[in-house]
Amino acid sequence: MGVRTSPDSPSAPTLSPVRHAGLVRIYVPLTVSGLATLHKQGRIGVESGIAHAVTPALRAAWEQADDEELEYAALMAAAFGSLMSIKESGASPRRVVAAVDIDDSHVVVVGTDEAEATAVVVDTPILISWCKAVHVDSADAEGEVSIAVSRLAEAIAGNRDALAQVALVEHELMWFATQEIPDLLQ
Repeated sequence: MGVRTSPDSPSAPTLSPVRHAGLVRIYVPLTVSGLATLHKQGRIGVESGIAHAVTPALRAAWEQADDEELEYAALMAAAFGSLMSIKESGASPRRVVAAVDIDDSHVVVVGTDEAEATAVVVDTPILISWCKAVHVDSADAEGEVSIAVSRLAEAIAGNRDALAQVALVEHELMWFATQEIPDLLQ
């Protein structure tokens, strides 16, 4: 991955610049209202300021994982970010993640440890034309997503029962093409 490491990071490279590698897949945590804004305006800033991607730190933490497992980890980190955005904004209780292919020159890695291994910052608004898919909870998941949102603080503090509820393992995010966004918003 050709993303840059934040110069404020303790693991920032000091000798060699990162080569341009082209497009990189990032996962942008959104809310339903954020998805509506992306659809209506054709662009959106990253709501939480943090997106997620397969980073060198994630690869180092999960050396045995294949690319698909690493992408799934980044997606799930973004789904957790969506939960945080739902809690902060009081938005509809459905996790939303946009899968975006973006030029790596707009992406800076900020996560350097295992806990934040997928964290990246994007220095430009996300255009809907860059979105390759959206991942959204089904309406059936809303009750459990509401419970997960209410238990976020406990989960972050390490409560195992809350962690299990926040993981929402019974509810896989559904995949939708960007052409289906209008239907999702009805």
